[in-house]
Amino acid sequence: MIFEIKIISEKILNLIDEKKRPISISEVESRLESEKEFTNKSINWLVQEGHVHLIKNGNDRYLCNC
Repeated sequence: MIFEIKIISEKILNLIDEKKRPISISEVESRLESEKEFTNKSINWLVQEGHVHLIKNGNDRYLCNC
């Protein structure tokens, strides 16, 4: 499980770097082909460790490495 979270976390960071702007959580979920549980755990880990920031805009949530 930890290995899976690490791999997905790296993919999320790559998506953010590729976009060069905040990316919505729904876009992350649609672009990654992984279980939603692992995607959410990866996002939570990245936020807790300070690798990304969670931005809320109304009902939408975005990730950025700003």
